[in-house]
This record gives sequence, C-alpha cells and structure tokens, in this order.
Amino acid sequence: MISKDLLQHKDAWRNEEIYKEIYEFSIKNPEAYWEAQLDRLSWTKLPSIITKKVNQTETLWFPDGKINACYNCVDRHAEKNPNKTAVIWQSEDIDVYQKVSYKKLQDEVCKFANTLKKLGLTRRDYVTVYMPMVPEGVYACLACARLGIPYSAVFAGFSPNAVALRMNDCNSNFIISCDANMRGGKTIPLKANVDAARKICNREIRSLIVRRQNLDIRWDDSSDNDYYELSKNASMHCEIADTDSLSELFILYTSGSAGKPKGVVMGTGGFLLFSGLTGKYFFNLEEDAVFWCTGDIGWMGGHAYSLYSALCNGVTSVFFEGIPTYPRKSIFFEVIDKHSITSLNTAPTAIRAMMKHPKESLGNTSRDSLKYLGVFGEVLNKDAWFWYFNEVGKKRCPIVNMWGQTELGGVPTAPLSNLEDMKKYGHIGRQFFGCELVLRDENDETITVPETKGAMFIKHPLPGMLIRVFGDEHAMQKIYYSQTKDSLYFTGDEAYFDHDGNYWITGRCDDVLNVSGHRTSPIEIEEVIAGAEGVAEVSVVGYPHPIKGEGIYAFVVLKKDISADKKENARQIIAEQVRTMISPITKPDIITIVNDLPKTRSGKIMRRILRKIAAKDYQNFEDLTTIANPECIEELIKNREEM
Repeated sequence: MISKDLLQHKDAWRNEEIYKEIYEFSIKNPEAYWEAQLDRLSWTKLPSIITKKVNQTETLWFPDGKINACYNCVDRHAEKNPNKTAVIWQSEDIDVYQKVSYKKLQDEVCKFANTLKKLGLTRRDYVTVYMPMVPEGVYACLACARLGIPYSAVFAGFSPNAVALRMNDCNSNFIISCDANMRGGKTIPLKANVDAARKICNREIRSLIVRRQNLDIRWDDSSDNDYYELSKNASMHCEIADTDSLSELFILYTSGSAGKPKGVVMGTGGFLLFSGLTGKYFFNLEEDAVFWCTGDIGWMGGHAYSLYSALCNGVTSVFFEGIPTYPRKSIFFEVIDKHSITSLNTAPTAIRAMMKHPKESLGNTSRDSLKYLGVFGEVLNKDAWFWYFNEVGKKRCPIVNMWGQTELGGVPTAPLSNLEDMKKYGHIGRQFFGCELVLRDENDETITVPETKGAMFIKHPLPGMLIRVFGDEHAMQKIYYSQTKDSLYFTGDEAYFDHDGNYWITGRCDDVLNVSGHRTSPIEIEEVIAGAEGVAEVSVVGYPHPIKGEGIYAFVVLKKDISADKKENARQIIAEQVRTMISPITKPDIITIVNDLPKTRSGKIMRRILRKIAAKDYQNFEDLTTIANPECIEELIKNREEM
C-alpha cells in the first residue's frame, strides 16, 4: 500500500517515475485508488462502497454515497473564494465580455433554480437545455443539477428535427433556450427552431426563453415563459437537493453505427470525480488556472471540462460565443491575451482553420500566459501539431492530445503534461489511473506486441462511464460489451501501442464519421438524402479533409424519371435537406451524382470501395470477387469530384 499523499500527488501527470508508481498501484488496486480520491469532492454522505457489480455489464460506482454536483461546482467555492472569477463570457466583440464571480454564479444559479421550481418542474421531469455558449446556459445546467432534475444538453447548432428527435427520445416536455444568439456574425434563430421542434413533437411542450437579442419573436403565453420577467423577484437562496451518487445528472446524445442517436445517461458522483480529476491532472487546474475548452456544452468535451471539471476544481472557465476566424482570424489568440488564459483546449478543425492564414491568425498577440495546449475530438495531423506547438505555444507548452468519447464521461488517456513526453507527435499518450486498455485481434486474442493494430477495449469500468442508454435496457450489453468472450467495454476504435507505452488511434472500427470532432452516423445522413425528391440510392462515407479532419462524401443515384431541372439542382436540394433536417455540420462536402454504386451479388453496397475512391486511394481495392458490377468502379473514379 502506498500513501494517500502519493496517490494525490500534484505532479502525478508530469513526473514519469511518480506516474508509473501510481499507475501500477491503480491497476492492481483500483478500488483503493478511487477511494483515496473521494475527499477531492464534498459528499453529503461519504460512500462506504466503491463499486458494486450488478451483472456482466453494469457496475455501480459509490452506490451508497450522496452528493450534489451544483454544490461541488458552485457553493463550496463561493463559501471559500466568493470574489474569485468562476466564468468569463466573451462575445465575438473583444470589448464585450462578462466576468462572473463564484458568489455571483451562486446567486444566478439559485435564481434560475427557483424559476424552474416556480414553473412546477420536479425530479420526475427531463428538461432539454438548447443553449449557446452564454452564462445563462451555465446557470440552466447547474440549476437543474441543484434541484436534482435530469436534463438533456443539446448542441445549439442543431436543426429543429434533431432537437425534436432528442426530445421525443427522452419524452422531454420542457425546453430552455434563447430568442437567438450570434455566431460568426450571423443571428441564429433559436426560438424559431424551438417552435418548429415543438410542431414535430406534436405535443404540449413548455419553454423558458432567455431574451438576449430582444428580437420580435413568435410568442404563445400558454406555453412560452420569459426568463427575465419570471425571475425578477426570484430568491437568490435555493435549497440543494440531496441527490444520490447514482442520480441521473444529464443526457448527451451521440451517434452510432445504427443511425439513430442514443441517449447516454451520466450519473453524478462517478462522473464528477472522473471529469474533475482528469481535468485537474491533464491541465494542471490549480488555483491560478484560467481554462478555455472551446467545445460547445452540447458536446461532452465542453460539458465535462468547461462546465463541470473546471468549476469543480474551483478555477476560472472561459465561454466564447463565436468561431475561430470571426470577426478576425486572430480572435482566438486575442481572447487568450485579454483574459490571461493558461490552458487552451480546442479541436484540430479550429487549429487547421487558423493555420491556413498563420500570420493573420497570430496577429500581434503574445500568448505568453499559455502553459498547456489541448486537443480533443479527432487526430491532429503532423503539420497542424507542429504549428500548434511551435507557433501558438512557442515551443514551451505541452500538447495534451486527448482521446475520449461521450460514453466515458471524460478522457481516459493523454500524454504526460511535460515536454519530455512529446518527442513524438500524434499519440494519445498514457492510460489514466485505473484505466487499462486492451487490444484484441480478429480472433479475440489479446495483442501484446507493440506496433500491432487491434480493436481497443477497456478492461475495467471507470467512474465516469455512462450508467445506461436511455430507453433501451439491452443497449449496454448489445453495443458495448458483446464483442469479447470476457465482456470488455468496446471503444469502437482501432489502435496500437508503441515501445514507450503510448497509444495511437488509427481509425474507427465502425462507419461513424468524425467531422470536426463531432461523431455523425452516415446512416442518419443517408436516410435524409434518400428522402429527397428524385433520389433512388445513396451511400455516405468519410474522406480526408484538410480542415475538418474527416469530410462527408455522398454518392447519389437519381431516379431515371427525374425531370431535367430537378436533376440540375439535385446537389443543392440534397445539401439543403441535410442542413435543415439534421445540422449544417452534417451537410456533405461533396455530392457526386453517379449511375450505379458498387454492390455485392446480394445487393449490399460495398462501402470500403467507396471509401477508397473518396480518399483517392485507387491502388488496391483488395478482393473484388464478390462485386456484382465491377464496371461501375471506373466511372466512380472518373467522376470523383473535389470540393
């Protein structure tokens, strides 16, 4: 047994020797390791049980503990450091921002919570939070957590159809949103989207609307509620719900190979400990840290780290309502200088967008406050890695290249936060304490030889993992635990490890696309395109994209009787349908109209051939003996288009 002081050592993710000693202990004694971390949180009732195994796939974390996420992120810091800045909100105008202290955060969250209570919401409801990166979005989520009301966080860039799908899945009858928000100089009509989503749901859904742009919007007094009007006289004191460690905290929807997004349900105690601890170690979230994760709170990266990890650790978290290149290409780095940000965590898409115009992007900024650079969501290519390290961080900031997924509630791997662990670019680093990755070959045998690719699994459960998939009691077993004889958690990724113990992701084992760090099912996109007038067949695949990492390529076969004018406008119609029905993010980058798609004799479309054509990899199509129409390959190559 090693000492608790060592198990909580502040340099555990910076010092190689300390890391190895703690890691070895955490794998051999996982319950003892996690038990030693419990006092990092404030518990109403400290758990006496660390894990409880229910069946092969279900492990309960801290099942007899009681804890409230809002108290841990707000009240305990407001009591200790009331004047410390908790949240910095920055608009697209560099001169327009807000700084919210922990005491102010406590007051605003209490007001929001009391407003929800006034509207009659209880712990039996599921609230949809459809908010941009604004302070009220933070207040809304934490107010729900304070009251023990589970909520579903939905990305503010989603279309009404995508919002309605998520609301219907969790039977949500209440939505919190804004009249509109500004992004990239454009006004995003969120209230109009809410109204359209309600029509699709076709049932009574009440709303709480934060008027930020003061637009003239459609209003129904029977279902719409004005937040600022309703909260005028709301008390700034609100009792904290006595929630169990296993209480549902929130739902995030993530796409899978089955097409329909699935609702990943997060518990409270395990998620809070895991996201808080990984954020603290990866980014050294100590007293003076100013942390900026550019991920939206509608995605796990922003939700786990901007909202919960940073605030749980009592540091300052930055929320930017904008994009990396507007109104100037240097806006990201202007924000860093303005607020003396110490840790930047962003997506490779943003990095590649900025490095296209390196001098304009860096501008006259110094970036001297930066200590750590983070990457999340997808693989960072070589050129972008070196630009990020050499130019943005001036060769002095470690790059924390993280790997994770929504279902894990955080990130279980990252390079050690020192320059020594960055001799090779691109790897996702070491396994976090208590996390044991396993690679298996196609025969379900464990891979022990370095540089050998295999499907990646997690051997033992982690505290931040999802507690269930909403509305599907069999999904956990079917999706995550059915691929191996010993029921390991399946990540869906293919990887290998090198001789230094660093892991490298090589791609997805399924067909899920990873566009700008957002996982999207090609089947979901195909269903929408197939519904467009005149479309006979469609197949959607990913291809290497210079900015997004992975782009979306749609091969479309039109019906023979389609009119000439519709054929002429088919690409535009298809693109608009995907943008409207799902999101602008999922709009195909390239749409090629073809006469036929490669198929097996049983009629199955051969995606692997289309992926190679989309990637312009024409050298080796491997086995073509099962293809029924090999003549179409030449046409597909000939008609392969560029953006």
